[in-house]
Amino acid sequence: MKTYTHLVFDIDGTLLNTEMAVLHSLQWALKRQGIELPLDQLRFALGIPGTDALKRFPLAHPDQVLREWDAKYTEFLDEITIFEGIPELLKALRDHGVALGVITSKTQIELAQDFGALGLAEYFSVIVTADDTVQHKPDAEPMRHYLMRSGASAAETIYIGDADYDLQCALRAGCDCALAQWGRTDKPNTNPTWILKQVEDVWQLVGMTPDPSRR
Repeated sequence: MKTYTHLVFDIDGTLLNTEMAVLHSLQWALKRQGIELPLDQLRFALGIPGTDALKRFPLAHPDQVLREWDAKYTEFLDEITIFEGIPELLKALRDHGVALGVITSKTQIELAQDFGALGLAEYFSVIVTADDTVQHKPDAEPMRHYLMRSGASAAETIYIGDADYDLQCALRAGCDCALAQWGRTDKPNTNPTWILKQVEDVWQLVGMTPDPSRR
């Protein structure tokens, strides 16, 4: 069974449950532009850059709408939670010498608003944000950027995420990918290398059983 030395994570829907905060703030920002949609019709925006999401709408000033969306998002931070077991998993993996990274569609500012504020950044040696690359997920550039900064090879690296954009980004860079099924209930269109039903299943990617310290 293949194992990996570099585990790279998506944030939204994988490490953090940000769904309601993202959707409520987007709904609010669009309503200010005269566009009123139910949350179900905005779910496409989960896991992709905000600039890409706003391209779906006829907005005269999308940059301004994006700023308003980002600002409103901070008012919903109380709706954001860390998925159960994630802090313990990250600490144990790090203590076992596994290299941990992040690739996210968030900007540096957005990263600080939730991920940084919740204290998870300390576990990761390389964090790739939307500010670090010209092209974004599902393009391969974010993963190639991670490989360049970490010095890892594609063969020893796997990307763990909940969205098609995550899986495609990894595969296009020659890396394996794992679906974090705890972050979604439906199936993606892209076939992952691995399907992880629960957080503790991540241990199989490094050839270990769940850390006994968590029992």
